[in-house]
Amino acid sequence: MNVIKLEKLDYIDVIRGIAILMVVVTHTAQQGLVKLPHLLSVSLSFGARGVQLFFIASAFTLFRSYKKRNKIEKNPVKNFFIRRFFRIAPIYYLGIIYYIFRIMYNLPYWQASQPHITIGNVISNFFYCHGLSPYWINSLVPGGWSITVEMFFYILFPFLFKRIENINSVFIFLNFTLLAKLVLQELFQHVSFISDSYLWREFIFYYFPSQLPIFALGIILYFLIENPDNIKLVKIKNLAFFFILLPLQIGSKFDFLYLNHIIFGIIFVVFALLLSKGKLNFLSKSFIRYIGKISFSIYIIHFIVIAWLAKFHLIDFCNNGLINLLLRFILILFFSVLISTLTYRLIEIPFQNLAKRIILKTENDN
Repeated sequence: MNVIKLEKLDYIDVIRGIAILMVVVTHTAQQGLVKLPHLLSVSLSFGARGVQLFFIASAFTLFRSYKKRNKIEKNPVKNFFIRRFFRIAPIYYLGIIYYIFRIMYNLPYWQASQPHITIGNVISNFFYCHGLSPYWINSLVPGGWSITVEMFFYILFPFLFKRIENINSVFIFLNFTLLAKLVLQELFQHVSFISDSYLWREFIFYYFPSQLPIFALGIILYFLIENPDNIKLVKIKNLAFFFILLPLQIGSKFDFLYLNHIIFGIIFVVFALLLSKGKLNFLSKSFIRYIGKISFSIYIIHFIVIAWLAKFHLIDFCNNGLINLLLRFILILFFSVLISTLTYRLIEIPFQNLAKRIILKTENDN
């Protein structure tokens, strides 16, 4: 079997670079005792939506690569899961092991809303099913909620690929995800399976049904970049249903701290379209592309960097919140990029190459 070499899209690394910068800025702003101006603090909190930008980039690249490989590979589904496992697992397992180490030595660790980390939580993280529990979805490894959501999408992806043939079918799927999200959202306003109302509201935002429309938007992005005229293929009734469902997503009490992430997802699709057409070249700097390339490592590592900077009191430097924010961000980004460069070269690339060798062997053996 010949190995398929996909054309490298620089703007995807730019998208990932912007996404991780948004996330790091948000977590940087959450640190310190010297407060930022309220308006700035609220504005920086929107950087958390960088995770949704990651989801859009993921759905786009997966659909693009799977479409090409599906035509010539003998075992495209099995190969898909091999690639995805070796892409995510090594760095995420490293994060799990690191936080288990912190627990063993009674050091501070990411507990989210739990008083302590249970064996069940640890096991669920290893098998990526921690997204099924409000107590597990966002504890142990900081930001781990997005990993379980991503993995759930991987499980669903081959099924979706077989049934999504054009942009009209993606809009049908998008409408279905919005309707399902809305129904569940309204249901869970009245039915709660845990006593902690704050934790329950967070779970209903983080869990997979809430994020699935974002992945649908990423697939729409694929068809729009493939051919902008594809939008003309969407039936009027599907567009109308979408514009009816969209405003209904806003206003629930589950939107308590979040500007609706679906709206952000639509903005991100437009942003990615402009990047793909070379309209925002000022963002296509080599540094942004590079941090986009190592963004997954940065996503896991920057939480660890923040914790150690806090331990050595390198969070607040003066009584000016803006100066603290700038210095803190520079330090967090510098050490995160430095460490992530090592993990990318020593862990991510070798394991991705291992996946390629496994796939090549299994394809040739069949």
